Amino acid sequence: MTLTRKLRKSLTFRLLQAGIAVSRRASSYGSVEALHKAMRGAARLAWPLRRKAAINMKIAGVHRPGLVDAYFERAIDQYVMLAHMLRASGFEGSGNAESYVFDDSFEILERAYRMGRGVVHIAPHLCAYPLYGYKVGTRLPCRTYMRKTKDRRKWEVNESALGVGGEHFVFPPEDGDRSDRLGVALEIVRSGKILFITPDYLRRPHGGTPVGFLGRTAYFRTGAFIIALRTRAPVIPAFWHWEDGAYRVRIGEPYELDRSRGIQEEAERATRRWAAEVDAFVREHPEMWWNWLDKRWTRHLRKGEVAAEPGVVGARG
Repeated sequence: MTLTRKLRKSLTFRLLQAGIAVSRRASSYGSVEALHKAMRGAARLAWPLRRKAAINMKIAGVHRPGLVDAYFERAIDQYVMLAHMLRASGFEGSGNAESYVFDDSFEILERAYRMGRGVVHIAPHLCAYPLYGYKVGTRLPCRTYMRKTKDRRKWEVNESALGVGGEHFVFPPEDGDRSDRLGVALEIVRSGKILFITPDYLRRPHGGTPVGFLGRTAYFRTGAFIIALRTRAPVIPAFWHWEDGAYRVRIGEPYELDRSRGIQEEAERATRRWAAEVDAFVREHPEMWWNWLDKRWTRHLRKGEVAAEPGVVGARG
C-alpha cells in the first residue's frame, strides 16, 4: 500500500469516526442534515475517489454524464441514514422508515412469510442496504445478516454505527468456519423469521460460484440458496432505486428451486440466475450499486476475467 493511499485511508476513517461522534451528540434532525450538506460539499472535492469510481464505471460499460454525482449522492445518503439512527439511538424515531417505499409486490414477501418455513430475502449491495431489513422488520419479523470485516478500523466504525441496532443484526462467530457461519443463518430461518442477506460478496475462485457480472467472471457465494434448500424456505429477491425522494422497493417472485438435484448443484444454478438479474439491474441503475469504490471490486473490474455474457462464465481476456 502506497504512502498516499495509507494517508487517504487513515483520513477517511478519522472522518467517519468524527461523523459518528457528531451524530451521537446531534440534538435534532436538522443537526444531521447539516452534516449531510457538509458531506455533499466534501464529495465534490474528493477527486481521487471520483476518478476511481468513474474508471470502474467505464470499465463496466455503464458510465454516463452525471453518474458519478448520482452515485455519491446515494452513497452519502446511506451514511446520513446511519447518522440519523445514531442520533435517535435506534431505527424508531430516526426518520429512516419513510425513506423506503414498498409497492403492491410486498404481498409476495407476506405470502412467503405466512408459509411458516422462514424466508431467505436477498438483495445486492445497493445504497441504503444496511437499514433495509429494519424497514421490512416494521411489518414482518426480520433479521439482517452482516459479515465481519478483517480490517480492524473498518470494523470499529461499523460496530459503532450498527451497535444501536440491538438484536436486529446477526453476525457470524468471531473465529467460526463456514459451517459456523451457515449455522447462525440457518437458526434464524428455522425460527420462522425473514433473513435478509446480500450474496453479491466477491469471493476468490475456489470459494464461490463463477458468474458473469459487469463484463467479468466473478465468484459469488451460494450460501443464501443452500440455506433455502436445507430449510425449504422460499428465496425472495428485492431491488430498489431512488425516485421522487425515496427508495422504491420492488419484491420479486420466489425462486423455483429444484430440490431433486444435489444441493450444491442447484445452489450454483440459482446463483447464476440471480447474478444475471443483478447485472441487469445495476446496468439500469448503476448509481445504486454501493461497491463502485470497493477495493476488491476495483481490482476485479480492472484485472478480472472477461465474461461472455451475464450469468455465463467467460475466458481470461
